[in-house]
Amino acid sequence: MKTQLTNFSFPHTGQRIVRVDFDATTFQPDDLLCLPHHPRLSNAVVKRKAEHLAGRIAASEALRFHGVNDYVPGIGLHREPCWPPGFTGSITHSGNVAFATVVADSADMREGIGIDYEEIIAPHIAEEIDGGIIDCAEKELLRQSPYPFHYALTMAFCAKESLFKAMFRHVGRYFDFSYASISKIDDTRLILTLNHSLGPYKKGNTFIAIWNNDAGKLITLIQLGRQ
Repeated sequence: MKTQLTNFSFPHTGQRIVRVDFDATTFQPDDLLCLPHHPRLSNAVVKRKAEHLAGRIAASEALRFHGVNDYVPGIGLHREPCWPPGFTGSITHSGNVAFATVVADSADMREGIGIDYEEIIAPHIAEEIDGGIIDCAEKELLRQSPYPFHYALTMAFCAKESLFKAMFRHVGRYFDFSYASISKIDDTRLILTLNHSLGPYKKGNTFIAIWNNDAGKLITLIQLGRQ
C-alpha cells in the first residue's frame, strides 16, 4: 500500500504526532503480513484493513521517536492498541489519513493520551444525532459558542473520543459520552467535566482537549499527564 509519513508538533502542546497519508486502492493482502496480529483482520473489509495498517505504521513510527524500534502495537481484549511496557499512545484515522502519538509513562503522573480525527458533521446530520453526543445543557453551550452548531458538535464528539482513549487504560472498561460534559469551548481548547467517577478519576474532575482544524476536518488531543 502506498503511504507517506510526516510528523509535526500538535499546536499549543509540543506533542509529536505522526501522520500517514495512504491510498487504500493500492492495498494488497500481503501488506498485512508485517503485522504480528494480521490473522485477526482476516475477515475485515479492505477499507478496514488499509486503515488499520496505516494506523499501525503511524504508531510504530511514533514509538521510534521514543527509541522503541520495530514494535507494532497489537490488539487488546477490547480492541484497544497494546503498547510496549513503559509507553502509551493513541491512534486515529479518517478517510485516507491516520495519526498516532505516544508518551512515556512517568513515575509521578498518571499518563494517558487520546487523539481523534473526524470529518465535520453535516448540519442536517448534526441536528439528528446530537442527542447521542451531548445533553441539553451542552447543546445550549454549543449554540452560544462562536462556532456553527454542527462544527461545535464535531468538536464535542472529537473531544469525548479523545478522552475515552486517554482514560481507557486507567478505567479498563467502556463508558459512553454521558460520562463527561463539555463545560467550555474557546479558540484552542474544550474543557470536559466528569459527570460520574471513573476508575481513579472522580466526578467533577476536568480535562483539557486541544483542538485544531486540519484541511476541513477536526483533530483533538488530550494528554492526561499535562492536566
